[in-house]
Amino acid sequence: MTLIDYIHIPLFQRALIACMIGGSCLSLVGIVVIQFQLTVVRFALMHLALLGGAFGLLIGMKPMPGAMLAILAGSLLFGPLSAKVKLEPAITGAFLMTGSLAAALMLFHIGGIPAMDVFGLFAGSILTLTSLDMWLLGGISLIIVSLFVVCYREIQLVLHHADHAEWLGIPAARIRNVLLFLTGISIGIAMKLVGALLIDALLLLPAMAATRVSRTYKQLLLLSSLFGTLTAVGGYIASLIFNLPTGASITMVGVIILSLCYTFTRK
Repeated sequence: MTLIDYIHIPLFQRALIACMIGGSCLSLVGIVVIQFQLTVVRFALMHLALLGGAFGLLIGMKPMPGAMLAILAGSLLFGPLSAKVKLEPAITGAFLMTGSLAAALMLFHIGGIPAMDVFGLFAGSILTLTSLDMWLLGGISLIIVSLFVVCYREIQLVLHHADHAEWLGIPAARIRNVLLFLTGISIGIAMKLVGALLIDALLLLPAMAATRVSRTYKQLLLLSSLFGTLTAVGGYIASLIFNLPTGASITMVGVIILSLCYTFTRK
């Protein structure tokens, strides 16, 4: 089957739209992860997803809804919890990561839960998205874009220097908590698209490439969104043409874009 044949298949069309929306919007959140140094947080949320999936199976439901609920709870907790205990989100993330992993392993043992059913969450596939997933992706993407447009200058100041932003009267803590929440939700969505193990393909690689070549904050946003779209759409189409795993293909395209940006630019 050629690529032209795929164009008329509804599943292909749905996945392509998801790639375009997810790639262009979720990559914006990667800027937040890089600027706030939240690499540990994404691992913490993945381990929370593991715990949520295990708990879901324990009470008789599917692992994915439990995982998404755990990610939602973790996303709401990170900002306020870090402020409450006066620790950086990355340190709080390390605490939650180890604790949730230990709790998940205990649930596996106590409840006799088949671990592989839960670890299947880490595979993910853009071809398994439901109509509800598409609406959720569209809604979150709209919120992300609207926030970056409406609060353009405020977010720029908070990412650059939160203390200065607070001094200028900008609610830096509130904006930071909202950004942390959106980061968590985006990680959950990216987990559905490419799997937890390849989450950086949509979140970090486009943002890292944009950070390398951009000169202004506006360029950073536009290029991150562009690279995210190219990564997701290019990887998805390449997987169909060459009969390769979708998540791995998306990741490889992201790696190529990042490599080119570092090869042909100097800073």
